[in-house]
Amino acid sequence: MAGVSAATYADRLVRAWGSGNTAAAGCYASTAAARTLFGQAAPGGIHWRRTGTEGAAGTIYVTYHDDARGGNLTIGVQNVGLRAGNGWHAAYTAKFSGEPKAWNAVQWSDNLVRAWGRGDSRWTAYYATPAAVRDLHRVAAAGGLHWTRIASEGAAGTTYVTYRNDITRHTLVIGVSNVGLSQGDAHAAYTVRYH
Repeated sequence: MAGVSAATYADRLVRAWGSGNTAAAGCYASTAAARTLFGQAAPGGIHWRRTGTEGAAGTIYVTYHDDARGGNLTIGVQNVGLRAGNGWHAAYTAKFSGEPKAWNAVQWSDNLVRAWGRGDSRWTAYYATPAAVRDLHRVAAAGGLHWTRIASEGAAGTTYVTYRNDITRHTLVIGVSNVGLSQGDAHAAYTVRYH
C-alpha cells in the first residue's frame, strides 16, 4: 500500500463495498468499519461520489455522497498504517449521515429507459435484471430517444411505468420492485412488456 493516498485507499474500499466484494472490503477496512458498511447496504451500489477529504490527528476523513439515494458516508483512514507500507485495515471507521432517500420507482424506470435508449449496456444492466435487459434488447439494442412516459401505477409491491414511442406509437411497460428499490438494490426493474 506504500504510496497510496488516504483518499485513493478509501475509494478502493468504497468500490469494493459498492460491488459487494466482501473479501476486498475486509482487506481495506477494519472489522467494525466493514460491518457498518455492509450493515447499511449489501452491496453499497455504484453511486457513491467522493465529495471531500479532511485530515485530523493522524486520520484522514474521506466523505462520499450517494447520488442515487442521498445520504453521506465518511471513512476514517489512519495515515500511520498507510505510511508503514502495510496499509491493510487502515480504514478503521465508517459513519453514515444524512437521511438516505431512495429514488422512487418512476425515476428509476426513467433512468433505465434513458440508459437503454442511448445504448448504454452497463447502466441498463445496473437498473434492470438480466431477464429484463434481454427483453429490452429484443426490442432494440438501443431504444432511441423517442420514449415518453405516459402513466405509472402501483400494484402488489411493484410500480408499473408506461412509455409510448413518439414515432412508432408502441408502448413499453417497466415493472420496478418497490422493495428492492427501498433497500438500495441494483436491478430493481425486473419486468418489461412491449406492445
